[in-house]
Amino acid sequence: MDLVQREISKETVTPYFIEYFGQAPTHVAAAPGRVNLIGEHTDYNNGFVMPMALDNHCVVAVAPSPAGKHRFCGSLGDQIHEIAVEDALVPGDPFWSNYVRGVLANLHRRGIEIGPVDMLIDSNVPRGGGLSSSAALEVAVCTALAAFAGVEIDPKEVALIGQAVEHEFVNVPCGIMDQFISANGKKGMALKLDCSSLEYELVPMNNESVSVLVLDSAVKHSLADGAYGQRRKQCEEASAIMGVTSLREATLELLESFKEQLGDVRYRRARHVIGENARVQAFANALARGDWDEAGVAMRGSHASLRDDYEVSCAEVDTLVSLCDRIPSASSIYGARMTGGGFGGCIVALVKTEDVEKVARELLDGYCQETGIETTYLVTRAGEGARVLYQA
Repeated sequence: MDLVQREISKETVTPYFIEYFGQAPTHVAAAPGRVNLIGEHTDYNNGFVMPMALDNHCVVAVAPSPAGKHRFCGSLGDQIHEIAVEDALVPGDPFWSNYVRGVLANLHRRGIEIGPVDMLIDSNVPRGGGLSSSAALEVAVCTALAAFAGVEIDPKEVALIGQAVEHEFVNVPCGIMDQFISANGKKGMALKLDCSSLEYELVPMNNESVSVLVLDSAVKHSLADGAYGQRRKQCEEASAIMGVTSLREATLELLESFKEQLGDVRYRRARHVIGENARVQAFANALARGDWDEAGVAMRGSHASLRDDYEVSCAEVDTLVSLCDRIPSASSIYGARMTGGGFGGCIVALVKTEDVEKVARELLDGYCQETGIETTYLVTRAGEGARVLYQA
């Protein structure tokens, strides 16, 4: 079935805000989730990535709190959590509040003080599927609170704040990609980001004949379980052995010369990152030429490398990707790959728009037949990045 995109906006959250807090919000902001088209596990290696923002987003509404404390409501129907202003600058319970606490702490560090605030959070970004619901939350909270405080924060800085929240309050050693695309995305555009310099290039992704199809494996993952950090450590070790500051500076020729010293695992981890950086460039060039077949070649290569060299895929995700070459409508799929950190989550495919619904049905049916799992899909286009929806 299609993943229902429940509409959320200033108009949908305001009645709930009034119900919960007895007043209307003074500021409402939104930030999107993302799907990464190509460039996986390259961001924390100072490499290249190419995500696009989704139409799905997180909305955060705020107003000054008359209670003298921060009052947070994490989702519609959730209870209100009251936290003393001074206590909100350190990690605490409930766990999801650490995404808000981390933003408050990072704003405080920058001299931006946020007095007692009422906050309502709503989101239609699917959680646990690798579509960056947490980055959307961090960036939306930061955007709303900056507007509330009457300050302007550069979108790059917003992204860095979101990344710091993950590192310091959530214990996920993530790269910058997710927060960066959420803060800087533009409608109709993919974004090729150099994670070393944070320079980026917007690449048109608005050809109506091609749609982005996202399918959820329905296998949920957690990047905080150690596997993510383990691979990051292996990459850092490989860089040190080869004498480069990061795998961004390494070439395949250099890698081969250190193959024996690296050992099998570190060699394969590095080979993925170096090859993936090249595939991002090939993909971007293909999009610029409108060569969707060549873009698909890069996507297929990416998935094989993530599966075999980086070992972050899983049987269910591999099944979904392989079905893209086996269903009756396979000729309507340019390419597919896992997207996100791995160990479950979603795949992304470029599909001929005229056949995208048929392709989705065939993939869902085939996946259910082979795994017994019923799941959902999303047809999306490049959405808009973080923005203020309303301020009184």
